[in-house]
Amino acid sequence: MNSLYIMKAFVDNAQPVIQEIKRVHNDHLRLECFTFDPEDLYEDCGCLEYQSEKKHSPEHFEGPINAVYAQFGEETGAALLLEITPEVRGLLSNAVVDILCDRGEQGDIEFINAWEKSANETIYFRMDHMYYMQGGGFELCNEVDQITTDLGAGLEHITWRLGLSYLNDTIDDLIYDATHG
Repeated sequence: MNSLYIMKAFVDNAQPVIQEIKRVHNDHLRLECFTFDPEDLYEDCGCLEYQSEKKHSPEHFEGPINAVYAQFGEETGAALLLEITPEVRGLLSNAVVDILCDRGEQGDIEFINAWEKSANETIYFRMDHMYYMQGGGFELCNEVDQITTDLGAGLEHITWRLGLSYLNDTIDDLIYDATHG
């Protein structure tokens, strides 16, 4: 299964809906597919970040880490689905791994064990943007399982955050077509 193909197809198929909502209701709405290099991801104030003055749009990035970004608010209100393959795990900085594994001050041992057990699998992190006085970035979502091996479940996090869960049928169709086509 080519996950980047599915992610791009999902974003492309959703664009007419996104553009119409953007035109009529929410000027801040965005849905984009990114491909990050491991060096693009960094820790900022305890959060995962990728944007800088020089790099902020999908065309500024190229690498082996696939992601879908959804924005639905001006300052806050964004979600990120981040794909981590076994090949790129070792290329991530310790600070980024600490964020993805929730290895902060408390450290969730169950989550750390899930990270270690999934070393040979492609996993997807469901993340939400948080904004704090000192900065902001992406943190693991606290409302669903933060890590999944199922791309469809990961993309459903994006549709849920956008309030467009009816697009879940599109996700199922894209995955079916990619695996049976």
